[in-house]
Amino acid sequence: MKQVLCGKDELAPGEIRKAQVGPIPVVVIRARDGNLYALTAKCLHEGGPLEAGKLYEYMTPADEVGEYVPDKTCEVLKCPWHGYEYDIRTGCVIADPTRRLQQFSVREEGDDIVVELTPPKPEPAVAASV
Repeated sequence: MKQVLCGKDELAPGEIRKAQVGPIPVVVIRARDGNLYALTAKCLHEGGPLEAGKLYEYMTPADEVGEYVPDKTCEVLKCPWHGYEYDIRTGCVIADPTRRLQQFSVREEGDDIVVELTPPKPEPAVAASV
């Protein structure tokens, strides 16, 4: 099943949009680098609405104790209810990479963003190192 979410210019980098694709609520995220990701819209913890979550850069420890630097390879979606954090590239929970949200295929087709209820190309289920 395939569905047009919106026009490609209607989802700017750093934005999140919710869609209903068949029976499944999905969030589509345009990362700051312009890549698109689609994940189940309900948090694994208690079903919080991920479309209302915050998107931010993951921070990794620096050389000095207590200092952190941005990890440009990872953006995190944080659930608004209880703060569960997900790597948007993989759907993995940052604190427990063995748990992950279902991912879906999303792409630009012409002037539209299209979501499909099929998994994207397989990638290892690995979140950013903690």
